Amino acid sequence: MEGYGLSMTTAMERAEQTPISSRMSENVEFVHELLGIGTTWDIIQKPFHYDHVHMTTYIMNGFFMTTHVLLLMQNFEQTVEAFAKEYPADKGYTAHELMEYLNTHLPFVQVQVLDKMSDVIRFILSGPMVTFIEGCNQALLVDTRVYPMRSISNPQVERVIRGPADSFTETMLLNCAMIRRRLRDPRLRIELMQIGARSQTDVSLLYLQDVTSEQLVDDIRARLKGIRVDSLAMADQAVAELIGKVRWNPYPIVRYTERPDVATTALLDGHVLIVVDTSPEVIIAPVTFFQHLQHPQEYHSYPMIGTYLRWVILLSVLMSVFLPGVFLVVNAHPTAMPRRLSFFIASRDDPLPLFVELLVAELALDILRLAVINTPSTLASAVGIVAAMLFGDFSTHIHLLQPEVLVYMGFVMIAQFATSSFELATANQMARFWIIVWTGFFRGWGFAIACITWFLLLYRTRSFGIPYLWPLIPFQWRNGLREILFRRPTAVESGRPPIFQPKIVRRKG
Repeated sequence: MEGYGLSMTTAMERAEQTPISSRMSENVEFVHELLGIGTTWDIIQKPFHYDHVHMTTYIMNGFFMTTHVLLLMQNFEQTVEAFAKEYPADKGYTAHELMEYLNTHLPFVQVQVLDKMSDVIRFILSGPMVTFIEGCNQALLVDTRVYPMRSISNPQVERVIRGPADSFTETMLLNCAMIRRRLRDPRLRIELMQIGARSQTDVSLLYLQDVTSEQLVDDIRARLKGIRVDSLAMADQAVAELIGKVRWNPYPIVRYTERPDVATTALLDGHVLIVVDTSPEVIIAPVTFFQHLQHPQEYHSYPMIGTYLRWVILLSVLMSVFLPGVFLVVNAHPTAMPRRLSFFIASRDDPLPLFVELLVAELALDILRLAVINTPSTLASAVGIVAAMLFGDFSTHIHLLQPEVLVYMGFVMIAQFATSSFELATANQMARFWIIVWTGFFRGWGFAIACITWFLLLYRTRSFGIPYLWPLIPFQWRNGLREILFRRPTAVESGRPPIFQPKIVRRKG
């Protein structure tokens, strides 16, 4: 058939150009040709005859429960019988009257009439049941789909000691419902769109109508609708790269969260959320460097404890970036260092230069991390034991690595993952590589040049037009750096970040 050789873009264009015919046989022929019914086993087509009414139904196998469909078919038959009693054949009736009757009398919540063939194709592939009726140039949609999904579980990354333990799943409908549960505001807007010429992935755009900047919403909406790709198989990561025009800058210009409470707080601050179907994480945009440092545990602790946690995280990030460079600078000028910094100085000379040992240790730790991830859980402990033997005493005995290198790189790895943002942690690792290489070749001057270029990279980075280093550059204390450094009591928190230009700056009043 001609339709089998079409690209998905051409197929959807054909659907846009093809109207729904009043002759059911023409609709069936078109759908069969376009979707490959008979070859594609997971799309079910079933004709039904109720008295003198002829219908054909399409439904996606695996997206429904048999009991629901049986109940729906029974209701179809009862509704058609009731219609026949109200509109006897001798008086005559139109197919559109039957369609309207089914639309208003079927006892299901999500029932609607479709006027376009493109909507018919899209909904068939999305899972709802679509029905053609002989003599009517419309189709009836009844949403009985039940997506395969896992149950709500604990967050994998943003874990807290005390607080909600639910996290997003791979089902967009459930994720939006979890946000609605926490934010019962009539001004919360959830816009639906399909992205990907082949995948037709459902994507939702969430924002507070009376808070979020209209310019920001329009910008992100236009970027989403401007995506031209075949598929969003990689879900949220693909969306973030496409709308953010990401190239080789490793620093994340959006934040991913698996916690509904974090997503809801972002909405209240004037951010925009992007929920991608099949992804267990929600995109928060725009964000700054310092917002990546915030951890949910801060808000499930008292203000003083939360403030301490913020300082610990900030210190950990700084150490994960600069500590290896400082270690190299100290060992490049050991006689110039005061005695109190002697613990920074390596105790021996090995065949490999010190900065190469640091890079080898980085590589070894990454290999270990990947090995633990990819190893079956029953063997993970054995991999850890072997790694401890190889990268412990054995590596120091053969003069591959110095004890000080193992100590500092182990500490750096722990500091790297002290933040809840995995994306920021890995970006800081790239910055650390940069600093190690420059310092290894050019010592103190190299360390200074590497730090300056790293700072310039952050300075030039923008997240949907928002300066990445705000509120440090441009500097803002109130509703800015003060809220970054201190976890203030909930009773005195009254402002939103002005850099996002919210319509309502104050939270209360």
